[in-house]
Amino acid sequence: MTRGDDYVLGRGLADSVRLDAQHLLWKMHKGYELHPLIPRTDNMKIAEIGTGTGIWLFDIARQLPSSVQLHGFDISDNQYPSKELWPKNVSLGLLNSLIDPPAHLVGQYDVVHLRMWVPNIRGNDTSALIQHVKSLLKPGGYIQWEDADLVHQYVKGPKAQEFERRINKIFDKAGLDFRWVSDIPDRLTEKGFLVLESESGRFELDSIQECTKTYLLVLREYINGFKKLPDLDIQQMAKEEEIALDQLYLQYSHGIVYNWSPVSLLGRRDD
Repeated sequence: MTRGDDYVLGRGLADSVRLDAQHLLWKMHKGYELHPLIPRTDNMKIAEIGTGTGIWLFDIARQLPSSVQLHGFDISDNQYPSKELWPKNVSLGLLNSLIDPPAHLVGQYDVVHLRMWVPNIRGNDTSALIQHVKSLLKPGGYIQWEDADLVHQYVKGPKAQEFERRINKIFDKAGLDFRWVSDIPDRLTEKGFLVLESESGRFELDSIQECTKTYLLVLREYINGFKKLPDLDIQQMAKEEEIALDQLYLQYSHGIVYNWSPVSLLGRRDD
């Protein structure tokens, strides 16, 4: 989700399946969907921005009372299931989370969840996104955020390591700066949040291959997006790396590791 929706990844069937698989990956890594420190109340309101397929909301809907209101927002509804498949207490709508929210949503939510915003931020500037979350929350409301650190990665195997080096050159040329992810706690503190928990690290052994598989799919989406950019140099670089990525696809179950580092945070609006 970006201003004007210049989302570089895809929204097709395979892309939606990849999002759902990443939900499983996070579930395996954290052991929960809604953070256990967040108080549960019968009539609480929870929002997820950049909801994608809505899989996180659908999952927690099975765990919470039906009186809890669950609202998902995205700049595109292309990956939403048909409305008749939504749980009764789930609604999905359109919203640009990089501008101020409409007045009827301000101060409405006990919890705002966001996940995997790393492809969506341009220019290392998260101020609009964090301010949007703060506006949605009630005073004392919680932000639960999981994201991917694409700077401090765990990559194993000579071909994977060479691919990482070369794809990073394309990221740099396309103006994608991922350094902000490791700085999320400080950025939230500056915006008036109290950081209650912040974790980063690597996936456990049982999750490493799941991350590698889904990340290789993400890299394919990036390359497909780069090939559509007007910059001819980026187009050519992407076409060259597409061949190298094909080789990694053939090796994903033969010892290569291509993992980003998971970053998770729980904060509370403190002003």
